[in-house]
Amino acid sequence: MATILVTGGAGFIGSVAVKTLLSNGYSVVVVDNLSKGKKDLVDSKAKFYELDLVDDLSKVFEENKIDAVIHFAAYKAVEESMENAVKYSSNITGTINLLNRMVEHNVKKIIFSSSAAVYGEEKGVISEDNETNPCNYYGFTKLECEKIIEWYGKVYGIGYVSLRYFNVAGDGGLKYMDPDAKNIFPIIMEVLVGKREKVVVFGNDYDTRDGTCIRDYIDVTDLVKAHILALDVDYNGVINLGTSKGVSVKELVDWTSEVIGKQVPFEYGDRRAGDPPTLIASNEKALKVLNWKPERSVKDMIKSTYDAYKQRV
Repeated sequence: MATILVTGGAGFIGSVAVKTLLSNGYSVVVVDNLSKGKKDLVDSKAKFYELDLVDDLSKVFEENKIDAVIHFAAYKAVEESMENAVKYSSNITGTINLLNRMVEHNVKKIIFSSSAAVYGEEKGVISEDNETNPCNYYGFTKLECEKIIEWYGKVYGIGYVSLRYFNVAGDGGLKYMDPDAKNIFPIIMEVLVGKREKVVVFGNDYDTRDGTCIRDYIDVTDLVKAHILALDVDYNGVINLGTSKGVSVKELVDWTSEVIGKQVPFEYGDRRAGDPPTLIASNEKALKVLNWKPERSVKDMIKSTYDAYKQRV
C-alpha cells in the first residue's frame, strides 16, 4: 500500500487523518513541529519526525519512499496573522520547502489544506468560482500556497488538490483539546469545563440575521474522508469542503446550551480584525469530483467535542 507523508499530523485534523489512513491500509509518515500538536495523538504505527517545515526535510524523503503528501501544517489564527505576518509567512516558505523536496524525490501528488479565508468578504453561498480576495494575512498565505502548488503542478507534473475548508469542528475519536483555543468551538468548550469564564462573541453589528458572524461548520471526520478520496482522483484544482449551511455564532452558543443542557455564559465584544461576516460553502464540486458529502450535523459536532473535553479535564 502507498506511503503518505502527513505534515501537521500531530494536530487536530492531522491526527485524525493519520488514524484514518492507517485504518485504510496506508503506511504513514508524520512531520510536526509540536507547536500546537501533541505527540501522544499520533498513532504509534506511524513514523514520526519532530521537524518544522522550514527545516531541512531531506532525511524524511531519503529514509522513506513517499508516494503522496497530505499537507496540513500551518499557523492558522486569523487575528494573530494580522499582528505577526513574519510568523505566518512560514506557511508559504514551509510549503515551498516541502514542494522542493517532493521535486527532488519525484513525489507526484499533494493534497493541500487550504481555507475559506481565501475568499475574504464574499457573501452568500460561495463556490470555487467566486473571487478570491483575502481580508487577513492568514488567508493570503493560503491563497499564495495554492498558487505556488498550481505552478509546481504545471512545471513539474505534480498532481494536486487544494481543499478549501470552512470551519472544522467535532472530535475524531482522539479526544483532542486545543492547547491555544482561538476558534469558537474550543472556546465554548473551555467555558463549559470551567477553563474560562465566558464566551466573547466578536461583534453583533454585522449584516447577518442576528448581527453575529455566520460560518459553515464541518465535522473533522467528514473532512478527513474527503482528503483520502482526493488521493485517488484524477483532478487538479481547488474544492470547497463545507455543508452549505450557515450557523451564526449566537446560534452556536444557543445550540450548545440546548444540546449540553447547560447555559453557556457569553458577552458581546468588539469586532475582530479580518473577520468576514458570512462564509458558507457550495459543496457541489466536492460531490461531483470526490463523490463526497458531509454526514454529521452541527449538533453532532457539539456533542462529540464536549464529550472529548469532559473526558480530558
